[in-house]
Amino acid sequence: MYSKESVERAIKLFVRLLENGETNESDRDLVFAYKEDPAAQEIVAQMIEKEAGVKILGVGDKLYITPSLDNKVFGYTNEELRVKLGLRSDNVSMGLKLYVAYFIILSTLAMFYNSDDLNTKVRQYVPIEELEAYITEKLQMVGTGDYGERLSQEYEFNFQQVAEFWQNMPAFDETLTNQRMGRNSRVSYILKVWSFLEEEGLAKLAVESELHPTDKLDHMVRKYYSHQKRKNDLLALVSQKEIFYA
Repeated sequence: MYSKESVERAIKLFVRLLENGETNESDRDLVFAYKEDPAAQEIVAQMIEKEAGVKILGVGDKLYITPSLDNKVFGYTNEELRVKLGLRSDNVSMGLKLYVAYFIILSTLAMFYNSDDLNTKVRQYVPIEELEAYITEKLQMVGTGDYGERLSQEYEFNFQQVAEFWQNMPAFDETLTNQRMGRNSRVSYILKVWSFLEEEGLAKLAVESELHPTDKLDHMVRKYYSHQKRKNDLLALVSQKEIFYA
């Protein structure tokens, strides 16, 4: 039987995280009390996380909340993600555009973290020009040849169309000084996705040319995404191990 104080502490923490996504300096006493209360931690792990479909993660003195992998309430639907990314409807399917966005996210993670298991961070930032070249290379690979054909059959998805969509965009829009304002270049596409990661508190964008991971992203990748089969499936969509970025 849990004490009234432990139940209240667990619920208060959950509500605070729902409001802000993470704890801050004003929550220091609450976080300290929670970490010293095994019963409150058990309530969160065994009841709140399970029933709400969320994970509460700790990094130092801060706590974060994130949806579980299959959460349909606190996670984003494809339509919500389309709006967040500012993707426009045109003659290109939205499913293809969203896949490119997912591919950009995965490629960014692959450059930040060890390509074998996504557990070890191997660099502190990713330059946008380097990521653009990396994505171009990998999409060319998954969209052509025997490997691309096998992936398309295995996942029932036309990777050739994805590669063609990406290749048909210029790397930069030379008419713009602010590439974030662009709509039809690879770099502007990457910046849309990076801005989304920044809004989610997962990364920081420096002068629109470099992306730096946050402690929240580090903890999510190392602890939350420890499901090895899911990692293997994701990594298989980027490239074969022998030519994967390291």
